[in-house]
Amino acid sequence: MIIQCQGCAARYFLPEDRVPSEPIRVRCPKCKSVFTLAPRHETVPAGASAPAPGVTPPPAPHAPAPVAQVAPMPVPGAPAPSTPGGAPVEKSKSKRSHRGGSKEDRARRLARVLVSDILCYNREKRDQAIQDGTLMTTLGEEIKKSWNLYKDKVGEDVAGSTNHFKDALNEILADGQEVF
Repeated sequence: MIIQCQGCAARYFLPEDRVPSEPIRVRCPKCKSVFTLAPRHETVPAGASAPAPGVTPPPAPHAPAPVAQVAPMPVPGAPAPSTPGGAPVEKSKSKRSHRGGSKEDRARRLARVLVSDILCYNREKRDQAIQDGTLMTTLGEEIKKSWNLYKDKVGEDVAGSTNHFKDALNEILADGQEVF
């Protein structure tokens, strides 16, 4: 069985005999995120109702489910990570954080997510504001809230030393125009 981390999309091969009969929580060795591993499919007696595929019951509120480590195993047929020139990828532990990617990569992704949320919830207002040329004043309050959340999450030093948030605003919210 091939399982995929819901945090970083890393794929791992898990032999069928190791798939649990009950849902368990597992930790990805790559990004350290915890996700639920669905139980193996068993035959259901006639007349009994089976849970919907992919639906796992929440853990009991009084006792947290144990977290198991998923052993990294190569996925058959999956290419090994390499650079565009074909050389194997080397991972630098010093520049990588435990949540997948460098601080700068995470900051860039967070900026794009926050700006995408502004667009998602305000598409009509954004479209009209672009036509009127009032994008900054129309969505100023939402932009300010997202900026403050961005600064809290990535830190003042990263927020002030990079243009990730501004670039995301121009690319996503302003449709590629240099508005911000």
